[in-house]
Amino acid sequence: MKRKFFLIIPLAAFGLSLLSSSCTEAADETVNKSCLTGQDNQLVTDQGTNCDFTAQLTDQEITDLLHMREEEKVARDVYLKFYEMYNMPIFNNIAQSEQRHMDAVLNLLNGYGLADPVAGMGAGEFTPAFQSLYNDLVAKGNTLIGAYEVGVQIEELDIADLEVCISSTEVQNIITVYNNLLAGSGNHLKAFNSKL
Repeated sequence: MKRKFFLIIPLAAFGLSLLSSSCTEAADETVNKSCLTGQDNQLVTDQGTNCDFTAQLTDQEITDLLHMREEEKVARDVYLKFYEMYNMPIFNNIAQSEQRHMDAVLNLLNGYGLADPVAGMGAGEFTPAFQSLYNDLVAKGNTLIGAYEVGVQIEELDIADLEVCISSTEVQNIITVYNNLLAGSGNHLKAFNSKL
């Protein structure tokens, strides 16, 4: 009986931590190995029941959210294209993570009543500025090594943009999402660098 009691306490604590995590939680893989093996340690996000979306966003905060939604889609779609081309698990695994990044940003867009800039767009479809970026990145990945180098380029761009976005807001749920995406991009960058 004591053994069951000691098991219940950690399980209850874990459950409470999941419930108390905000809807902006988008923690990424905790170990780089998960990018390579398909293991996924990402927390499930709360879809908005416990979020405070009362902040009045600035034009810059809105622009940044829309930008990051589409930038995360570029990453996902490029990695899916490379998985189709090379059948290497790293691309599929990180594409799935990028989907969760997209979902975390979409949750913020929905919470703040903002239109999704990629609504209705299929894989490889973007607004004009991002379409050019996607096309250029796919073209650079015409070899497997080139595709890994594109992965590094995407994650470095993502990190740089997220750091700018973080410095441009004081809204806590947005900062939380950006920090989680930043940690995920750092893990992805390490995973791609390990292949070069």
